[in-house]
Amino acid sequence: MSLDLDAARRQTLATSFRPEDLDALLKGRLIMPPHEQWTLPEQPTWQEDPFHDRNWCFQYHTLRWLEPVRRAAAKGDDTAYAMWLHWVFDWVEKNPPEAPRSPWAWADMADGIRALHLCQAAPMVASRSHELIDGLEQAIRTHAEHLADPANIGHANHALHQAESLFVCGRVLQDEGLWRLAADRMSALLLEQYDTQGMNAEGAVAYHHNNVLWWERALSRIDREELPRPQGAERLEMALEGLTHATRPDGTYVTIGDTDRMSPETLDPHPVTDYVRSNGADGSPPDRTTAIYEAGWIFARSGWGDAERPYHDHTYFTVRFGPSKRVHGHADGTSLTYSAHGVNWVVDPGKYDYSASTPRAHVISRAAHSVFSLEGRRVKRDARVDLVRRVIAPTHHDFVLTDSSFGRIAVRRRIIWSASGEYLVVIDEAARARHNRALQRWQLGPDVEAQLDGAQVRLRSGDQRALIAVLSPTVRIAAVRGQTEPFDGWVSTGWRTMTEATAVQVRAEMARPRMVTVLAAGTEADPQARLVSYRLLGPTVLDVFTGAAHERMRITEGDVLIRPITHDASETS
Repeated sequence: MSLDLDAARRQTLATSFRPEDLDALLKGRLIMPPHEQWTLPEQPTWQEDPFHDRNWCFQYHTLRWLEPVRRAAAKGDDTAYAMWLHWVFDWVEKNPPEAPRSPWAWADMADGIRALHLCQAAPMVASRSHELIDGLEQAIRTHAEHLADPANIGHANHALHQAESLFVCGRVLQDEGLWRLAADRMSALLLEQYDTQGMNAEGAVAYHHNNVLWWERALSRIDREELPRPQGAERLEMALEGLTHATRPDGTYVTIGDTDRMSPETLDPHPVTDYVRSNGADGSPPDRTTAIYEAGWIFARSGWGDAERPYHDHTYFTVRFGPSKRVHGHADGTSLTYSAHGVNWVVDPGKYDYSASTPRAHVISRAAHSVFSLEGRRVKRDARVDLVRRVIAPTHHDFVLTDSSFGRIAVRRRIIWSASGEYLVVIDEAARARHNRALQRWQLGPDVEAQLDGAQVRLRSGDQRALIAVLSPTVRIAAVRGQTEPFDGWVSTGWRTMTEATAVQVRAEMARPRMVTVLAAGTEADPQARLVSYRLLGPTVLDVFTGAAHERMRITEGDVLIRPITHDASETS
């Protein structure tokens, strides 16, 4: 044997599991959340797929579900040891890389997670059997050779799991070439997956969160070997601030991309993340309330909280831009979310799962997001949204985004935020064509009720009030909730769970559609908005009342002017 058992012990990181999980496994029952319980066969074929589910098959072949059994065996439980030997060596015998029983056996990332499990078991097996340790060493070496082959490298976080595992294999096998290769791959991957602002490339808040945890774990393995961290590791510090900006005032992450309900709760202690997960009681907030990340994120809020106004009572909105193709991103370019007074009024639909189901197809589509579209026209799969204007002024923010989704028909969204009124004005328009059927969509949160009132949609959630006011002529407004044909009016709440949530649909038919929409939340009364002056090539003037503010906004192509209204002004410009 040439294994470094001390390295294997150093690289066995603490994990947690429920005592009932071990008891169930020893009784032949396997539970791999979020899936139901399944009875283990006495002799597996390794082609099992009881739930016809990709995720279950993946987890099954990682063998990480055997970790409670390994830990019990390492403490001297003979029954657990016998079970571990049976399942691990049966897998090894029946799934050689050249002829595995299942396509999931050597799927990327499954190979890495399984190799880590084998390395962690080395001290246990070595203490019990000199014969079996040679077989385990060969299995570890087979995995290391597979992971070292560049043809077997996955993408994004899959590649991270593989590099992490290769590093551990290299240390346990005492093979410097392997662990140095793994460290080099980690460095290259860090610089590829995290930009200079510390934002992850996968396109989802949940995976930004998960990658921080995964990378910190992988880097801690390098620390345990007293080796220098790879180049790019400093970008993880900035990643935590990005997650802070992605946290809504209610303490949960905004559900952009493959993200369901999550919070920063599981992150390691840090001043900025401590602040948002403690509702402003601990830590300290970032030094800016608006953050623009070139990876395609705008996060903005009215404040971080103080003695007069608590953190959770502030207003918050997000905007998406950049490429439509991301590993865990959705077709959400120009999409908005909006939260105010403790209510998530406009949301993104979440993840649901990774299947080919109708709900999954919906949540990742453009049709599920709060965007402006041209019905009946093909959407480019490689579309890109560019942020072509960004003005952060004391009185307002002004963003202009151009959307290439419809090819030669230029689509533009302008988003204006009033700092004093804490409302949004959204101007959507498309270039002139023979005929356009325009659709502006707003995905409301599941707890939000919508009442149509002409060109306005009055929103309610408990005692709170908000408004979507379309200040453009000749529009038709509808609302759908829990609709199955076509599928619309749903948001994901977790793995394969959804709930009904109203989607507001605003339609117009014209050669050059232009929609001016106000999204506002009230304080003391129902918010109101009215159009004072509307010219296609001239200023647009509108009045907005939220209770906390009553003001007039004058919008020209290059400027925004906001002033308070102290009386019932009648001027039109």
